Amino acid sequence: MKKVKKIGKLLLPLFPSLSVRLKQAEMEVSADEYLGKAVNGSFFFGFFGLVVMSVFNFIVNPGGNFLVFVIFVPVFLSLVVLIYRLAGPSMVVSKRVIDIEANLLFSLRHLLVEMRSGINNYDSFVSLSRSNYGAVSVEFSKLVKKISYGVSETQALEELMIKNPSTNFRRVIWQILNAIRSGSDLSGIIEELVKEYSLEQKTKIKMYGGQLNSLALVYMIFAIIMPSIGITFLIILSFFSDFAINEGVLVLILLVIVVFQFVFIGVVKSKRPRIE
Repeated sequence: MKKVKKIGKLLLPLFPSLSVRLKQAEMEVSADEYLGKAVNGSFFFGFFGLVVMSVFNFIVNPGGNFLVFVIFVPVFLSLVVLIYRLAGPSMVVSKRVIDIEANLLFSLRHLLVEMRSGINNYDSFVSLSRSNYGAVSVEFSKLVKKISYGVSETQALEELMIKNPSTNFRRVIWQILNAIRSGSDLSGIIEELVKEYSLEQKTKIKMYGGQLNSLALVYMIFAIIMPSIGITFLIILSFFSDFAINEGVLVLILLVIVVFQFVFIGVVKSKRPRIE
């Protein structure tokens, strides 16, 4: 473990935001330890890939023409694992943000109904924390717990705002905090926020519809047209040169297409507005 942390400390200056991301992701691990484990994991998978590709080359292509891929694939696999591990905290944070913002509008409507019914701020927060609004209810549970332990309402809201990774959620908490400090009508502030986020969601849906047209064109070019033309070009090229299309080349093309399909599906999902 000490060696892992030592490696992490050496490389930590290259990733200054990792510590903040780990805290926002609520991962109970130090930045140097996490970074050290990521580097060790990438070396392990790189070595594993080297062994697998060496065996594959020996069985499929004993002549040695496949040696370039024996070196390339392990290096590529090692880099992918390292990037994936380093992106892990950001992915957890992104999931939290998505969950929060998907439930934010409905939770604001819940608060608005509670406050318009004459219920005070604290009881409204308690009601929201006990409701089923995903990460928003979890965040308000933390808020209610702090207030019940004797922390002032404004201080608890400040701490909740600072530690949360969602920009929209922080903006909502900031508006609530300002309204409480100034003694303004909180229900009126929340009503304006509900209108604002409703309009914002409608705009996102329209933008997503326009993006789908561009994504469909990209898919047709890179997943259908280019592979077909590329294979045809390689076949023609093999007749006029010493370049031979063997099983390794076809397998590589197939792998590239499959990887592109998964990446494209991920891009389409990431572009989709998080509206429940």
